[in-house]
Amino acid sequence: MKTRMDWLQGTARLAGDGLLGAVDTIEGMHLAIVDGVSRFVPFGSVVSRITGFTYARVRDVAQVTRRTTDGALALLERNTSREPANERVNPSQLAWLSALNGAIGDHLESNANPLAIAMRLCREGRELDPRSPDLGASLAAAGGTLLVFVHGLGMNDLQWRDARGDSFGARLEAEGFGLATHLRYNSGRRISANGRDLSRLLQTLHETHAAALRRIVLVGHSMGGLVCRAACMHAQRHGFNWAGALDQVFCLGTPHLGAPLERWGGSLSALLAAAPFTRPLATIAETRSAGVKDLREGWASDVDRDNDASQDSDLPFAGRVRWHVAAATLSARATGARARWIGDGLVPVPSALGEDEDPRRMLRLAADRRHVFTALGHMDLLVDARVHARLREWITAPRRASRQTL
Repeated sequence: MKTRMDWLQGTARLAGDGLLGAVDTIEGMHLAIVDGVSRFVPFGSVVSRITGFTYARVRDVAQVTRRTTDGALALLERNTSREPANERVNPSQLAWLSALNGAIGDHLESNANPLAIAMRLCREGRELDPRSPDLGASLAAAGGTLLVFVHGLGMNDLQWRDARGDSFGARLEAEGFGLATHLRYNSGRRISANGRDLSRLLQTLHETHAAALRRIVLVGHSMGGLVCRAACMHAQRHGFNWAGALDQVFCLGTPHLGAPLERWGGSLSALLAAAPFTRPLATIAETRSAGVKDLREGWASDVDRDNDASQDSDLPFAGRVRWHVAAATLSARATGARARWIGDGLVPVPSALGEDEDPRRMLRLAADRRHVFTALGHMDLLVDARVHARLREWITAPRRASRQTL
């Protein structure tokens, strides 16, 4: 976790970034107004230049203040003993940090802000070293099966727990299905970037514990399912041998075909950008993280989502790995308008199941690899007993030749 100095430096940098962003937005709106009337008044061009000069000086002061603060904090850090990171995680603090990373995590990473979350495998909130001999011993004791739970946007590894502190991972481990671990990562980054890093992490773990690691099962909630998909794409493309141990992937409420809320966010940005006076506000709307923007179309590929390339709908290793998708709907029926358009409140049922009229976008999975939970919301998929029962049923199902619908 983060030290007090990390929090201090990170918050100070965010405050500086926020001030500069506010100056840019106010300047843009002010200039749009001034430029609109300057042509009709004497010395209008002079007024525009004075306005631009004034904001430039305000920006200079803000930048000097930010750099001075950064320098003072860096000097303080060098001249004080480095505080060790607290191994005991504060759930509320981690929840706030995770939400921040989901919103602007790409900005935090690109600016080397210490509040950016680094990808880690965790157990009970504690970070694991993938090369640790203790991890290898635990894997061997669990029969060689590694369960990896991957959270969604703005969330973290502790949020798989219910009100009693129990989790799917703890239950499945107690039932003898393997060693449960939870991924913690910066969900504001590109989904493909997080998938690449998860693939590399699993490769490191596999190379270190090849004798003990026999089977890998991935469980992703919401964006986490896309991260799992991206990791498999990366392993397939680069020939990583951890994929040889991959047996099953479960996607719970994953927007394989996109999330409507992000599409509405994109429409709002376009609407604001259409008028000169509101164009600066479009910049604010566009500060949605890269991870959020990837959710618009369920983009897990590392191909640029802004070009005309289409994402391959074929699931990686589909002929060998057993893929399962689960959707939820707030309604009492698995079909109908509410399930189709509202779904679990965030992800419509067709998107979670990968069902589309365009065969190029549709996930080709057999009916027994899909399931719809009724009267269930998006966040309920993390903790509901019915979901645990379905995971248990799928994990214990006998292996047979993978069947795909055409």
